[in-house]
Amino acid sequence: MKKIFLIALITFSHFFVFGQQKKPNKNTIPPPIKKKEYPMPEAKRIEDIVMEQTKRCFIYKIEERKDSLLYVSSNLLEYGWAGDNARMVISSYNYDPIKKKEAEQKGYVLLEEKNIQFINGSYKTEKDVLIFTPEKEDRFEKRTFKLVYKPKTNKVDYLKDEKNNKYIAGGCQEPIIGQ
Repeated sequence: MKKIFLIALITFSHFFVFGQQKKPNKNTIPPPIKKKEYPMPEAKRIEDIVMEQTKRCFIYKIEERKDSLLYVSSNLLEYGWAGDNARMVISSYNYDPIKKKEAEQKGYVLLEEKNIQFINGSYKTEKDVLIFTPEKEDRFEKRTFKLVYKPKTNKVDYLKDEKNNKYIAGGCQEPIIGQ
């Protein structure tokens, strides 16, 4: 009888031990998270973006006529993009204006061979003076430009270099896509 009682006790204990289930917790839905509303930034017109880009590009162009050829050289100063980075782009080319005009009348395009030199560096502005420092100071010299502002505004009108050459706004380089 003891054996039957022990077997019954063990079986009943298994029913109570393994047969129990915990009551599920009530899942409470958390309150919705309120997102902070930030004001929308003002949209810029394309004309304004183009104006901003031309403010940081200044060009000085020289055209000389020798014999029948026209020699063109230009110095372009780009600054104000990505921190204190700046770049001087010196380009030169020549062409015959008479042949170019004849080619345009016939519907052709006369190609000129251009020599372009890029000088990367950095810039600093101090008391209406812009100082361009090239990365390779042993090959290129430091250049200083005087900033001339438009009357009654804080916008740069043009730059003057050490030799009193006038760099006017504009002439930013367009990205070149190669094949």
